[in-house]
Amino acid sequence: MPQNRWDEVIGHQQIIKLLDLWVECPAFSYLFYGPSHLGKTFVADKFVRALVGVDAHQDLNLHPDVVMFLPEEGKKDVSVESVRDNRMRLYQRPQISKRVVAFLPKLDRLNETGFNALLKVMEEPPAGAVFVAVAENISRIPSTILSRTVSVPFGLVPKETIRQALEDRGFSKQNAQQKSSICRGRPGIALQDEDEGGTFFDVAERFVTGPTIGHRMSAVEEMKKQCESTEDVAAAWSSAMESCMLAIRSDFNRDAKQALILAQGVADAQSAIGGPLSPRLMLDASAIQASRNYLPMPNLYPKYFPLSLT
Repeated sequence: MPQNRWDEVIGHQQIIKLLDLWVECPAFSYLFYGPSHLGKTFVADKFVRALVGVDAHQDLNLHPDVVMFLPEEGKKDVSVESVRDNRMRLYQRPQISKRVVAFLPKLDRLNETGFNALLKVMEEPPAGAVFVAVAENISRIPSTILSRTVSVPFGLVPKETIRQALEDRGFSKQNAQQKSSICRGRPGIALQDEDEGGTFFDVAERFVTGPTIGHRMSAVEEMKKQCESTEDVAAAWSSAMESCMLAIRSDFNRDAKQALILAQGVADAQSAIGGPLSPRLMLDASAIQASRNYLPMPNLYPKYFPLSLT
């Protein structure tokens, strides 16, 4: 594989080393997961290109041996009809490459019916086919799917790595230093325009460090308005929760117990995204518990009985 295939990737060098090996002898299925703006979809796209032997300039949507699982135009979720249609193509022989590759850049956007349709393929996998999936909210993916994939977790990228990469791209030293500090380990945010980056950073900081319950609930209300004003509400909530977790990590040494209380609320809110309960409910509840300095003890059913609501 060409040495420069990964040149535009910022960080994740250990993952890249593994991908270089896997290109020659791939497993049946891979799942790239982690918070938004880390570069996992970008890396997955390059991995798919390596598997079918095309460069960065070819449109994967037009490649005959790449089967794209994407939401239909104007919709947020991948439909079960799309999964069923693509399933038929996976059992056919590759046309110009060595293999057929199924690319699922939004695996966590399938509903229960869609996951069941996908599972039928994974239970009797097509010979030689490779699945490459990407997800941010791994809690939405059934264990029956997860157990059949090689999990590739993406973590935060060191500040110095991002700073150097920005300088290599032509950013001034001062601007690269500023952006690498603000993005908190997420290269995608560092590469965004000034008016795009850090959408939830300020409000997340206020939720975590607010001196009173009123300050925290006010931050949650603003977070809710920001999320609901976007086209993809679930993705916005997911990004907001990631910003909250980053703020909690930064504030952990100041008050570890408060950080744990709020972290439980954020974890419960993350699990509630896309469900019948609003994530805001979990955040408000954790703000109340933080004001009482009450840390709920773990129970056996956190998915069904969020600790924040105890």
